[in-house]
Amino acid sequence: MKALISLLLVVSFAASVSAGPKQKRKDSELLEAIRRAQAAAEQAQEEARRARERTDQLLLQVETTNRQLAALRSEIEKRSGAELAVQPASAGDAVADPSGSPQNSSTVPLAERVSKLEEQIDVNSAQIKEQAQTKVESDSRFRIRLSGMILANFFYNSNDTQRVEPLSALPPTTVYGGNRSTFGSTFRQTQISLQMEGPRVAGARLTAHLDSDFYGGPVGTYDGDALGVFRIRTAGARLEWEKTSIVVGQESPIVSPLNPTSLAQVWFPPLSTAGNLWQWRPQITFEHRPRLSPGTELVTQFSALFPAGESVNGVPLPSQPNIESRLAIRRTLDSDRKLEFGIAGHYGRYGFSHNRAVDGYIVSGDWEVPLGRSFDLSGEFYSGRSVSLGGITGGRIDRLFAFSGPVDDPATRITGIHSTGGWAQLGYQLRKEIDFNLAYGQESLKNGDIRMGLVDPATRFRNQSAFGNVIYQVRPSFLLSLEFRRLWTDYLTGRSTNNQVNMAVAYVF
Repeated sequence: MKALISLLLVVSFAASVSAGPKQKRKDSELLEAIRRAQAAAEQAQEEARRARERTDQLLLQVETTNRQLAALRSEIEKRSGAELAVQPASAGDAVADPSGSPQNSSTVPLAERVSKLEEQIDVNSAQIKEQAQTKVESDSRFRIRLSGMILANFFYNSNDTQRVEPLSALPPTTVYGGNRSTFGSTFRQTQISLQMEGPRVAGARLTAHLDSDFYGGPVGTYDGDALGVFRIRTAGARLEWEKTSIVVGQESPIVSPLNPTSLAQVWFPPLSTAGNLWQWRPQITFEHRPRLSPGTELVTQFSALFPAGESVNGVPLPSQPNIESRLAIRRTLDSDRKLEFGIAGHYGRYGFSHNRAVDGYIVSGDWEVPLGRSFDLSGEFYSGRSVSLGGITGGRIDRLFAFSGPVDDPATRITGIHSTGGWAQLGYQLRKEIDFNLAYGQESLKNGDIRMGLVDPATRFRNQSAFGNVIYQVRPSFLLSLEFRRLWTDYLTGRSTNNQVNMAVAYVF
């Protein structure tokens, strides 16, 4: 194939020497097309070579595992299948654990060794079959990886409707006769993701991603509440140099880079409207990571967030792009853990009719702190005015402002409401496959600002949420979780509470 393309290049070049200007342009275009074809052929050959090497490695691994399994079966037959430890063997008889860490055969029972080897054979066979399958790929032949999570949630609410995702307790009311406990279930938090790798651009590695679920659709309809509608969560493209990156897409704000850990609330990040500023917003982000010392780097970020249809009283607000910046110190401790502290700021401006405007801002901090081998502490804190990043992108943001009268009346005074909030989580890893998490968050609005405008019984002053969960990794792709969550919400007429118990079953692919 390469020889044929090279011959075409030579023939085209020879013809272009004696051709006129128009023919030369055509020949130039043909040469460029042939060069692209040659580059694509070389890339395809390289991908095929890597696939062959990976298949050969897997076949060799299966052959080695089969030999070990045959030897162990023979040994079990000699000992009548007794669960006895084998006498110390040579280093060549070490058994490979499926996780990848070798174990000395003198300390592992025979039945367990056989079980592990059989499991390793299953894994290797699946990997070989995967190598032989046609992969998900684009027309450009760049690599695309499909992943996701099939998630089932079964829950009980002590004081709510059939909502798997209560962010706050419902306002006090007598509509339900004082008893609003209910059971429910949903598969709508199931997620599907695509990760793509493209060509190198200006020396940078180009990647892209698309994360989606089935939590779209209008609330209050059968499709929206029960079946769910496909929804884009985050999506973007990233140019990555050694110390610099540029991201364009719908992403989380850089003033809130962390999220608590939960399988009960996935449709939006946990503790939303209770201290977690998570809002997915179209944006452009620039990041630079100069190294201060081995393992330590300074992270500097700047972002421009674009309006996404926020409205007041159902009318979209004319607004300009918001700006954000963040500065952090990050130290990598090992492959899984890091120590990081960051501070950030956000500024935006909301326009109203009759040349009225309100400035919104945020000052925030975030932290990730490993505590010994098994514990870690993470969280965020913020203070600001007219903070919209804790709610749904493109939703109504009336509660961020106090209106002394109708919003379209030029005499109405509009006040931005100040708020403070944050969250913290303590995680504990009992074993590699068992995690415990405790988290608490709150959002508190300034009462004086709220009372400068019109209030009603459903006006919310403060929202708190706390949860504790255990996540058990039965297998690398199979997870079980049990979570208890409590909500406290203060309204003009008093405090309302809700308790939720949520059991999650997840298959990760």
